[in-house]
Amino acid sequence: MSKRREIVDSRGRVWAIAKVAWKEAEEEDFRFWYEGLTPEQRVEAVGEALEGCLKTRGIDAIPRLRRIHRRIKCAWGSVSRDRRPRGRFPRSSARH
Repeated sequence: MSKRREIVDSRGRVWAIAKVAWKEAEEEDFRFWYEGLTPEQRVEAVGEALEGCLKTRGIDAIPRLRRIHRRIKCAWGSVSRDRRPRGRFPRSSARH
C-alpha cells in the first residue's frame, strides 16, 4: 500500500505526494491517470507536461500547430492520358 500526503505551497496549490513500492508503481500510475482525474483534467495535464518539457529545452510556449493538408496522388490513375480506362481491352462480341 502507498503512503500519501497532501502539501499546500505558498501559492495555495495542493500537491499530493505518495510513496509507492517499485513493484506497484505502474498500477498506481494507471490509477492516478484514469481513476483520479476526469477526461478534461487529463487533457490539461498533458498540455502542462508538454509545456514543462519544452521549457527544459529552452522553448517558452507550445508552438502553434499549423493545419496541414496532405493529398496523396497515386503514380497510376484509373484513366490513361488519352482518357480511356486502363486495363480494358476491346472485347469481341459474344455472337460469332
